[in-house]
Amino acid sequence: MEFSATTGLQDWSKREVADWLTWPLLVMGFGSAIFRAVRLDFLPLTISFFVLSVWYFNWLGGADARVLVGLWGLWPLAGLLGMVCAGLWALALVLRKRGRERIPALVTVAFGIVIQLIFELYRLRGFI
Repeated sequence: MEFSATTGLQDWSKREVADWLTWPLLVMGFGSAIFRAVRLDFLPLTISFFVLSVWYFNWLGGADARVLVGLWGLWPLAGLLGMVCAGLWALALVLRKRGRERIPALVTVAFGIVIQLIFELYRLRGFI
């Protein structure tokens, strides 16, 4: 939770996130995605390669890509919710005719992490 708040605030205020925050998540997430692929769960690894290719074509920032790859490897639903929140934010910008504006994607990923955390807490308490 603190990680998502720290990276989201850095991305919002400076439009840049410190590398020391994102590289450990990338390494752990990519390692976990490879381990899942050994157990025949290829979705996190496939999405990780997709996110890295989007970063390669410069459609996504480096810190954004590292965090999304890490989330898809470690916590796939949080990665999905983060991508959905970023897509909804981008859609709102396009509908408001501000489609060329760059969004701080880690802020939207932080929203996705918070939504996933709330869902997990409700599930653990037996509400869902």
